[in-house]
Amino acid sequence: MMWSVPRQPVFETLQSSGVRRAASLLAIAAALVAAASCASDNGLDPDTRVEVASISIDTPSVQLERGSHKVFTATARDSRGKLVAVPFVWRTSNNNVAVVDLNGRLTAIDEGEATLTASALGITSTAVAVRVVWQGAAKVTTFAWTAPTAATPSAIVADSIRVAAVTKTGTPAPGSTILFNVTAGGGKISTAKVTTDANGLAATEWTLGPANGVNTVTATVVDDDLVPIPWVNPNQATFSVTSYKALDIIAGNQQSATILSALPVTPSIRLLDAVGKPRQGVPITFTATAGGQVAFPVVSTGADGVATPGVWTLGDVPGDQTLIANVESATIALHATGTGTPIHYFADQLSAGGTATCALSPQGRASCWGLYGFIGDGDTLSRTTPTETSSEVAYRSLSVGLSHVCGLSTIQSLYCWGFNTFTDTTGKDPGSRKPAKVSGDLQWMEVATGIEHTCGIATDQTAYCWGINSRGQLGIAVADTLKRYVPTAVYGGFKFATITAGIAHTCALTADHTAFCWGWNQSGQLGDGTATSRVAPTVVNGALTFQSIGAGELWTCGLTTAGKAYCWGSVPGVNQVATTPQTYASTPTFTSLSVGGAHACALTADGTAYCWGANNGGQVGDSTTVTRAAPTKVSGGFKFKSISAGDVHTCGRLVDNSVVCWGLNRFGELGDAKAAFRLSPRYIVLGVNP
Repeated sequence: MMWSVPRQPVFETLQSSGVRRAASLLAIAAALVAAASCASDNGLDPDTRVEVASISIDTPSVQLERGSHKVFTATARDSRGKLVAVPFVWRTSNNNVAVVDLNGRLTAIDEGEATLTASALGITSTAVAVRVVWQGAAKVTTFAWTAPTAATPSAIVADSIRVAAVTKTGTPAPGSTILFNVTAGGGKISTAKVTTDANGLAATEWTLGPANGVNTVTATVVDDDLVPIPWVNPNQATFSVTSYKALDIIAGNQQSATILSALPVTPSIRLLDAVGKPRQGVPITFTATAGGQVAFPVVSTGADGVATPGVWTLGDVPGDQTLIANVESATIALHATGTGTPIHYFADQLSAGGTATCALSPQGRASCWGLYGFIGDGDTLSRTTPTETSSEVAYRSLSVGLSHVCGLSTIQSLYCWGFNTFTDTTGKDPGSRKPAKVSGDLQWMEVATGIEHTCGIATDQTAYCWGINSRGQLGIAVADTLKRYVPTAVYGGFKFATITAGIAHTCALTADHTAFCWGWNQSGQLGDGTATSRVAPTVVNGALTFQSIGAGELWTCGLTTAGKAYCWGSVPGVNQVATTPQTYASTPTFTSLSVGGAHACALTADGTAYCWGANNGGQVGDSTTVTRAAPTKVSGGFKFKSISAGDVHTCGRLVDNSVVCWGLNRFGELGDAKAAFRLSPRYIVLGVNP
C-alpha cells in the first residue's frame, strides 16, 4: 500500500509531540506505581503495583515497500512473567527511512534501514529491524495504444486504453493501483480503479462524451487513499481522442418492410476525415440487429468514401431494427421498421446432435433439420427448416447422436437413420437414409446414439449395444474390430434405468442411481480414477447418486439426485483431465442436464438455462465465444421447458413449446438458412403473417 507523507520537519514535530504525550503517559503510570506503593503501606495487596520487567515487539524484522504501512504491537511482562497493560512509546532510529505514530503504525518513507523500539516505565524492547525497499512503480506510461483516426460522440473507443507501470529499474510493477479519470469531453470509463497485472499493465474501456470535440483521460498511480504517489515520476499518462462526425448516412435509413424480407433501398454510408474529406479504401463493419443480415458484413469505402453492404434483410422481430456501421471508434446506426408477425416452430420433444436437430410433434411425428444424413427423408439434401422423416412411425422419444438418429416408437420398437446406424444385418450399408427398424423382437424403453455405436435399454432393463467396438464401447467384455449389426447384451447382468453414448464410450445409471461407464478412457471420461479403457461396465468413483447422465465426445457429466452437476474427463475450460467426478462451486440447483460434444447445458426449476464448456461457435449462448469453465446464464432471459446440447450448437423448447437455437450453423441445424452462427437464442421461424 502506498502513502503520501509530509516532509521531514513535520515528521520531527510528530515525533516530538509523540514523546511529549508518552512522557505524560509515563507520569500517569508513575503516579499509579506510587499509589500502589502507598496502598501497600496501608495494608493493601502489594501485587497491585504496576511493574514492567521486559517488553517485546510482537512482529520480527520486516521488509516494507516504500509508502506502505504496518501496525506493530508489543507485549509487556512483569518480573514474574505476567502480562502488564501499559502504554508504549514507539520510536524509529531513522525518520528518513520510516516513522511510527503513537499507536504503533509505521509508515515506510524511503529506501534504507532503521530499527523500531517500544518503551514503557523506563524499559525498552529489543530493536526490530525495518528495511524499506522500492520495488513498486517508479513511472507510468501509456502502453500499445494509438488514438483512433475516426471517432464519433458517445462511441466506445475500439481499443481499450492501457498503461504500463514500471519500477526504477524498468521492470514491470505488478500490484500498483491505477486511477483512470475523465478530464475532458464528459465521457465515462468502465472501471476507474484498476490494479496492474503480472506484466505491470492496467486497462479499461472508454466511452466518449456526447459532443464533438476533445476527450481526455488520465491514468495515475495512487495509494490506498487514492492520492497520487509523489515519487512516481512521471505519474500521469494521458489519452486523447477528438470526436467528430466521421460517418454520414447516404441512403437506406428509416425504411419499412415485412420481417425476414429485404428492404427496398440498399443502405450506404460515407466515411470522412476530421476536415470533411472522404477516406478511401477503409474497411467498414456492418452489423444488423434482431437476427437481420446484410450481403457484405465487411466492405471497404470507395473513392468517394462510401461503403455499401448490399441488401439488408430484416430479422424476425417486429418493430425497430438497426444496422450499425463501425470503423475504428466511429459508429452510426441506420433504422428500419419490421412489420408482420413471425410464425414460430413448436415441438413436443427436442434433441440436438452432431450437425442436426430433431423434434417430435404432438402426434409423435419426427422432423429433423441440418445435415442430410440426419433428416431421414431419403434425400441427400441438407435441410434448414424442420422436415418430416419419410416414415409414418409415431415416436415417443428421439436421440440425435454425432452421426445418426434413433427413435423409440410408441409401440416400443427402435428405428434409426443416418450414417452409422448398423441396422442392415447383411453389413452391406452401415447407414440408412430413412428410418430402419432395429432387428430383433426386443421391446425397448430407451436409446442412446454415439458416433459409430448405439445402445438401448430393453423393457426388462437389460442394456444392449451394437456397431463399432474398437474401444470396448459396446460393453461386451471385449474390444475388437468386429462390427455388430444385432443388439448384443452388455456384460455383467446389470439392470439399467437410463443410458448415454459418446464418441467411443458409454455410461448408464442403475435403478438405485449408481453410474457405470465403459469404453474409451484416455481422457478419464469413464470417471473411475484412471485413464484405462474398460470393456465392461465399471463403477464411477465418488459414491454419488445421479438422476441423469450425459456423455460428450471426451467427457461425461451427471446430475446428482441433489441437483448438482458433476463432470469428468477432458472437461472444457480446465487445463487438466479429471479422472473422477468434479463439481462446480457456487452454481444453482439444476433439474435437468444435457451434454453435447464439448459443452453442457442445464435448467433450474424456474426454467432458467445455464451452459458451459467450449464456446467457439457460440453454443454456450451467452453472446460471446469465450470458453466457460463453469455454468453461465444463457442470454435473452428465456424460460425453458427443455434444453438439448448438440456438437457445436444448442436448441431448447420454451414454456410455450416454441423452439430456439444458437451456436454454429454449418448445415442449417439452427433452423436458419442464412446465419453462419448465433451467439444467443433465436426462434426458428417458419414464415410471417402480415
